[in-house]
Amino acid sequence: MGPVVNNILVIKLMTALDFRSNTMQCNSLLVVAVVLSVVAVADSLSNERPPTIALDNQKIEIPFKTTETIVLLCQGDGLPLPVYSWKKNGLTLDVPGDRFAYQPGSGNLVIRGILPNDEGSYNCFATNKFGTAVGRTITLKKADIGSFTDEEPLDAFRPFVGDYLEIPCILPDSYPKGHSYFGYVNPTSNILENIINDDRLLLDYDGNLHFANVNMNDSLAYMGIDIDYMCIGNNPYLGIYMMGRQCRILPQEKSGGPTNHPPQLRWPLTTIDTAVRGQTKRLKCIFSGLPTPKVTWHTENRNGRFAVNGAEIVLTNVDILDAGSYTCMATNSETDQPLSHTIHLTVETEPYWAKIPVDHYVDEDEDVEVDCTVHGTPQPSITWSINGVQVNESDFHERKSLDGYILRYQNVTANDSQVIQCSSSNKHGTILKNIIVKVNAEEPSFIETPRDRKVVEGKTIHFECTSRGAPKPSMEWYRQNSSSASRVSGDRFRVLDNGRKLEIKDTKAEDAGIYQCTASNKYRTNEATFELTVRSPTSITSIPSNITVRVYDDVTLPCDVTTDHRELANLAVEWEKDGRRIDFEKEAHIHMDKTDFSLQIRSSKVKDTGEYVCTATNGLDSATSGISVLRVKGRPDAPYDVTIFQCDPDTVGISWSAGSDNNDEITEFTIHYSGRLSGGNKTLSGADFRPQSRYQDHVSVYPWSRYAFQVSATNGIGTSDLSEELGQSCITPSAAPYRSPVGVCGNLSSAQQLVINWDPMPEYEHNGEGFHYVVGYKKHGTYDVEETQVVLDPRQKSISIHEQKESFALFEVYVRAANKIGKGPLTETKLVRSGEGKPQVVPQNFKVVGDSVNGSFAQFSWDPVDTSEEKVRGFFRGYRIVFWKSDEPNIRRSEDILVDRPFELCRPLLPDKHDRIQRRRRRHRHRVRSADRVYGETDQLWPLTDISAAVQVLNQVNAGQDSNVVKFRTPVGVPGKVSSLRVVQNGWSHLVIEWQLPLEFTGDIIGYWLYYSVAPPAVSYSTRLHIKNPNLRRYKIRQLDYSTVYRISMTAMTVAGAGDEETVIGETLPVNDPDAPKIRDISIHDSLVNISWFPSDQEPPVYPGSEFFVKFRGPDNSTAVQRFDPSPDSDDLWAVVTGLRKGKYEVWVVASSGIGELSRENNSQSWILPIGLENDNVTILESVPLLYQQASVGWFVVLMCIISLLVLLLLIICIVRRTREAVYPVYEKERMWSDQTSAPDETPFGEYISPSKLGLSQGSLDSDENPVESDSDSLGEYEYQEATKFNDEGSFAGQSN
Repeated sequence: MGPVVNNILVIKLMTALDFRSNTMQCNSLLVVAVVLSVVAVADSLSNERPPTIALDNQKIEIPFKTTETIVLLCQGDGLPLPVYSWKKNGLTLDVPGDRFAYQPGSGNLVIRGILPNDEGSYNCFATNKFGTAVGRTITLKKADIGSFTDEEPLDAFRPFVGDYLEIPCILPDSYPKGHSYFGYVNPTSNILENIINDDRLLLDYDGNLHFANVNMNDSLAYMGIDIDYMCIGNNPYLGIYMMGRQCRILPQEKSGGPTNHPPQLRWPLTTIDTAVRGQTKRLKCIFSGLPTPKVTWHTENRNGRFAVNGAEIVLTNVDILDAGSYTCMATNSETDQPLSHTIHLTVETEPYWAKIPVDHYVDEDEDVEVDCTVHGTPQPSITWSINGVQVNESDFHERKSLDGYILRYQNVTANDSQVIQCSSSNKHGTILKNIIVKVNAEEPSFIETPRDRKVVEGKTIHFECTSRGAPKPSMEWYRQNSSSASRVSGDRFRVLDNGRKLEIKDTKAEDAGIYQCTASNKYRTNEATFELTVRSPTSITSIPSNITVRVYDDVTLPCDVTTDHRELANLAVEWEKDGRRIDFEKEAHIHMDKTDFSLQIRSSKVKDTGEYVCTATNGLDSATSGISVLRVKGRPDAPYDVTIFQCDPDTVGISWSAGSDNNDEITEFTIHYSGRLSGGNKTLSGADFRPQSRYQDHVSVYPWSRYAFQVSATNGIGTSDLSEELGQSCITPSAAPYRSPVGVCGNLSSAQQLVINWDPMPEYEHNGEGFHYVVGYKKHGTYDVEETQVVLDPRQKSISIHEQKESFALFEVYVRAANKIGKGPLTETKLVRSGEGKPQVVPQNFKVVGDSVNGSFAQFSWDPVDTSEEKVRGFFRGYRIVFWKSDEPNIRRSEDILVDRPFELCRPLLPDKHDRIQRRRRRHRHRVRSADRVYGETDQLWPLTDISAAVQVLNQVNAGQDSNVVKFRTPVGVPGKVSSLRVVQNGWSHLVIEWQLPLEFTGDIIGYWLYYSVAPPAVSYSTRLHIKNPNLRRYKIRQLDYSTVYRISMTAMTVAGAGDEETVIGETLPVNDPDAPKIRDISIHDSLVNISWFPSDQEPPVYPGSEFFVKFRGPDNSTAVQRFDPSPDSDDLWAVVTGLRKGKYEVWVVASSGIGELSRENNSQSWILPIGLENDNVTILESVPLLYQQASVGWFVVLMCIISLLVLLLLIICIVRRTREAVYPVYEKERMWSDQTSAPDETPFGEYISPSKLGLSQGSLDSDENPVESDSDSLGEYEYQEATKFNDEGSFAGQSN
């Protein structure tokens, strides 16, 4: 039984056993062990085989040396393992014996200490119950070499120089066959050296040495000593050299010298030779002659497997095709025709099988033919043996017969199992083949049984059931019903391959059930059972689609799968792209949805283009969707293989190959080129090209430059990267300039000089080395000779001709480009004037017009002048009003009154035209009222200043003399923009701004207008505030919305009106808890407390409060809140709490966001204040500077009165100073502002000075002014307010911003 059947049997046995109890388990295990043993024995029996011997590794002849150890190989195989035996010369050897033994694990025969009488023929035999195999006959022979015959030494040979000579050598017998050669003993080294064969000295195959011609050197004389030749025999197996008799050669010279003679054949004298296939064959021809003959060979052998070495030809691995004629030909100078000798070579063969005999494994009652057809030359004989015993004629009968090379058996039985030896021999060798005949007789057993299978409806399924047995079993198929089994039948059921296969076509659900196959022969019937399960098919219902997307788009490909519900657990879905399964681990941007099996491609790439197929399988069947074609468009790949095929001075030819268009047709190519001095792009698109494998175009370039090129491609998605930079570049040849400079003109700035200007040419237009300009000129309207000057600097753009003696003269000029190659074309010749002089005409009757003067403006009039070129000494340009402060005449301002009078400074030279310029007047910015008077005005005057003014005539370069001077005084002017307007503090509901006075003084500032609205600004501001205090520089805007951007503008005012607006953007903070205030100083008196604080305990403030108030808790533990209405234009954060009784008070400051319902508060650290108590009872809760000033209320009142008197005195001084100085210079005002902003010792806005450092306490402010005007009435406005006063009721007053 085969292994598969055995395993099935064991599994069925184990399934049939009951393991419900320990006892039963033990019994069951014992049964299984017995069954396994039986199965193993049966399996080994089924694998039994007759013996064999490996013949290929057996040598036929083995030489030996006495006393050594020899191993004769005999490696056999078979089951049961064979038993080995050896025979010598047909007699069985006693192995193991004294000197004979087997190598362990084999039949190899080991002979130790081998003796000469161990020579003979040895045969190996391997035998088991099926027969005997025989090994090759191995001949053992003792290695030996005989001695040369005891002949007398030869006399010396005395040939004439040039004659032929043969030295004979009769070699001794040798086994294995030895080699022979001639040599001599070197007298200096006493070493045996070979005679080197060449075309003159040749050794034949019998060992004789031939001299084609003798020369004097053949004597081997050394220092006057003649040396002997000797014949040497060698047995390489034994490593023995035998030396034969010695002889000398004493060449004799003929009178008159040697005589040349033609070639003559010396060896061989036969014309027929024989070779054996597979061996090496040598053919040699030896000729005599003088000069030494040259030997060549000719043969009709086209096999080609031979080599020619002078007089010898060598055929290796001789083949039948090598048979034929081989002709050697000898020539020298003494013969016109070569002397030839032909050898006819025949090729014989050892015996070989026509077809290698094969083993026969047959069943009982079959016939067997053992074919041992053999070939060979000569024809070999054949010998038959069975199990090592030669067959005689008496061994044949009606069931066994011999027909030439074929041995026949009929109706074999189990007794006919044997090993047949077929041996064939001829004179070249013997071949042997062991042929196994094994006759099987056994009951049926299964090699392969059908397994339980599942199939999908509509499919065809095959079951295979193979068996063995002898005779061969017959196979039948059955289907089990409820009570019995019936043979399968019907159109859909077919039994194939001699019963080995059952085919069920177009399976249906009712085909499910238990089936059975049986194997029967004369010994018994065996059966195997299996089950067929039928399932519903798997299908994919999604429709294939063709999708085109852009690169980086997301793509979803559906795969709607249905399968039999009983196979859902086995369902597996895979996606393929272009026939290859998608590896989702490598393609991280692609994944399959586990719920609906759709393919999700995120940020698709061009490489995702392809044909997609989803395949679903449940292990039974599979379904494949149609092909969905995805096309991802991307920008093209960069072009490649960019080459330059043309390089001319002004044109370069470029060719390239397009890269992949990445699924969107390329619409254009752009050639990017860059040279040493120039570069650019050229686009090839639309009708300029059609799709092709190679593109080309031409690019216009400049001479004398090195250009490099790259190409990019564009499609509907984008533009590719640039192609790789070329390893080559185009160096364009030099050429003369293609053009000359343009923009040739003059310059009127230098009187009595001709200044010629031009536009320098860029370096890339120089076109070669030695670039320069040639400037030509002559006076217009004369016959003067043209003069030229060379300008060598290519960057130079003008030249001055100094020798001119008159101003505003007309010249014909040109500028021409040139280099070492030549000159460029003359682009243009221009009429150019020399430099203008100073106008010689002065305006008259210059006056101020009526009451036109204000703070910065005045209008003037004067008489017109003669504007001819002779008077103006150039092109008339207009007038210039000059004015200055009367007390500072060196500081002047001016206002030009220009006329729009066209003039041609540089015009082309046209011979048919007049040299006359059309002129017309048009006032620029100002106007001319009439032909009798000219009017002009300026708005650049200084306010409140004594002004002096005059007017001048202008040409294009110069101004004339001043006219008569007029004097007048300007009034107060409108102010400029306020300076340094900025937001210095942001809160939830407030913004604090700061500013400075306008930079230029135009009069006293009397107030400001403040505008603000939500940004971006509406048509008009939503709120306008009038700040009447001109000294104010800081303002707090309140009641704003949180997290809002505001546009804030401010204008300054003088008595002349409001100036221009200055604007700043500010943003309120989002709602959050305000920073806790930080108390700065506290001054304590008998019944009042003066408190100041910082707006935040952080620097800088993060979320400063918008409003502040003071809370205090008295001795009776009651809490009170002091609120006050702060002024928006005050910098101080302080408060005074009055009317306090004796005792301890806890005081703290509260910051509020001040935005109504969303208002949030935060407290400062609290203080314990002793009112009317000793300092020892004070408790300090925060370690900040604290000043306790115990003073009476009377002293405080006196101190405040003194401060009031000082303030009044300062006001009086200021008024007197202002009265004395109606105006003050701008530089004085600027100096004052600079001092205010730069003095390091002054306190900036937002900082506070401790009252203790000033030696006084800070009080509240009361306003005596009227309330501010407001368009919105949303905020209170306050003017400047005086120092603090306490009211009579002792209540709280204070300031906050």
